[in-house]
Order: sequence, then C-alpha cells, then structure tokens
Amino acid sequence: MILNPAIQRKLKKFQKNRRAYLSFHLILWTYVISLFSPLLLNNKPLLVKWEGSLYSPVFFFYADKTFGGQYETEPNYKRILKEREGFQSPGNWMLFPPIPFGVNEDNLESLEPGSNPPSAPTKNHWFGTDDRGRDVFTRIVYGYRLAMTFSLLLVLTEVLIASIVGGIQGYFGGSLDLVLQRLIEILSAIPFLYLILIMGSFFGRGFLILLVTYGFLSWIGLSYYMRGEFLRLRALPFVDSARTMGASSTNIILRHLLPNALTPLITFLPFILISAISVLSALDFLGYGIPAPNPSWGELIGQGRERLTAWWLIFFPSFALFLTILLSAFVGEGLRDAFDPKEKVEYL
Repeated sequence: MILNPAIQRKLKKFQKNRRAYLSFHLILWTYVISLFSPLLLNNKPLLVKWEGSLYSPVFFFYADKTFGGQYETEPNYKRILKEREGFQSPGNWMLFPPIPFGVNEDNLESLEPGSNPPSAPTKNHWFGTDDRGRDVFTRIVYGYRLAMTFSLLLVLTEVLIASIVGGIQGYFGGSLDLVLQRLIEILSAIPFLYLILIMGSFFGRGFLILLVTYGFLSWIGLSYYMRGEFLRLRALPFVDSARTMGASSTNIILRHLLPNALTPLITFLPFILISAISVLSALDFLGYGIPAPNPSWGELIGQGRERLTAWWLIFFPSFALFLTILLSAFVGEGLRDAFDPKEKVEYL
C-alpha cells in the first residue's frame, strides 16, 4: 500500500504541511527516546567497576553480596557508593544515567533541607516530587512511554478489527452484513465504564486487561466508515474487472479495495490516539486505570487534586497531556488535508 503512487502523492502533500510534519516528528522521536528512558532516567548505574570486574545493573540483577554486602537483595547503589568503604578506592566506581532518579524511588535524601514530599521544583528535581518523594519529571517521561505504547497498541487493534469487520460487511453485504450490524449494535450498547469495573473485579487491573477491554469496543465507530467505503467501492468498474479476470475475494479486498479505502482509516488514526491517551489518563485519575506503582499522568493529576497547594503535580502532567493532544491534532489535521480528494479552498 505504501508503494502505491496515489499514497505516495498524498504523503508528499502531508510533508509540505510544516506544522503537521514537525508535530509528527516531535511525537515520533520523543516516543523513541522514551523507549530508552531506563538508560537516561534511572537510580541504577549503567556501569559498575568493582574489584576489577564490570557490571551493568541497569540490565541485570546483582545481589548486594556482589559488591561486598551481606544480603541477597538488590542494593541501594547510591547509598553504597557513599557509605561502603570499597567504593572510596580509585579502582571502584559507578556510572549513573544523566538523571539518576528511579521511577519509583523515594528521593528523601536528595530533598532540600527541611522539605517534605511533595516538594516544589528544585535544581535536583526539576518538576518537584510527588507525595512519596518520587521525581515528577521521571514519572512524566515513563508515563508518556506507557501512555503512547498503550495508545499505539490500541490503534493497531482498532484498525485491524474495524478493517476486517467493516470490509466483510461492505464487500459481501446481504444477510452477513445484516447479522454483523445487529451484533455491532448490541456491543455498542454496553457501557464502557461498567465493563472496565466488571473486568477489573474478575481479572484484576492491569495493562493487558485494560487494553483488551477498551479494544473490545473502541473499533465500532471506525468500522462504520470502513463498511461505507467498501460499499461504495465494490460498485465501481475496477472491482468488476478484477472479478472477470479471476481474482479471488481476498485478493480484491486486500489489493484493490483496502488501499482505496484508506482515507478514513489514516485520517482517524491521530484522533484515535488522542482518544486513547485521554481515556487512559481519565481512568488513572479516577483510579480505574493502570494500577500503582506504574507511572501515570492521570495519577499525578489525582495527587494534585488532593493537594491543591502542590501546583506542580497538576501543572506539569496536564501540560504534557495538553501538548501531546495538541501535536496529535496537528498531525490529524495534516493527514486529513493530504488524503482529502477535494483541494482545500481558502476564502478571503
């Protein structure tokens, strides 16, 4: 589909929209960088030199005994760096990430003297700390990675199901279309929040449970557009030509109809992404989303609601959410203009 000349022309038109193209790259590269956040924001060292050997705690687990301790538990690397005598010698050292704060680390030792969590932004903690002393900037970055991963997986799930169901309805029509449409109407009547509560009570709250539950219903709206596109395209002459040449239904759907039905599919992708991020943040804010101690923008905003004087708990995650939604909307607007068959007309 990407090699299709018509698709390539539309993608070139999208590239000419500087605002949309720049927004796309900002979202893409910030997400790629967030995937490597354990190498950039972590309270575990990237490398440890101990007694002539190199260790990498950010990738592997090492017991405290490995570095001269007494226990089999994971060591507090910052504490042993300061307190253990072996690390005072020149041959032993630790290399920490640029931002040496863990996503669930209580940074009570690095707070300003006399301050208690949640603490305001300082030179050590740029966005302050939350109610447990955890670095807010670190949790925002990890929360961004979690939200984007959840949203992208949901987008793929929704597009796949909507394309299959809507394509089958639109291409074959008749009784099959009627039966599937009645089933879709039944599914669309299920309250989403009640379904989340029921699934959570049976299987517990988690990333996969939330993804399956939301994906179970979120594809319905997009399937209507795919059904309409297939109904329109199947009556065109090129479909009859493909049939007379002996092409199978699968071949016609995948090679001829689907590439030409991509307009609603592609233009809705950024808005599906926005919806998924917003729903996840709202569920986390209400306490029905990803369980603690996973980082979440909604959970941070919920902390700010309980502590209105801690303005940084509301401002920074809300601004991150606003910026992500805004950039995604710019991308969606650019894709809509690029894939719209009608030229955009400006009236003076």
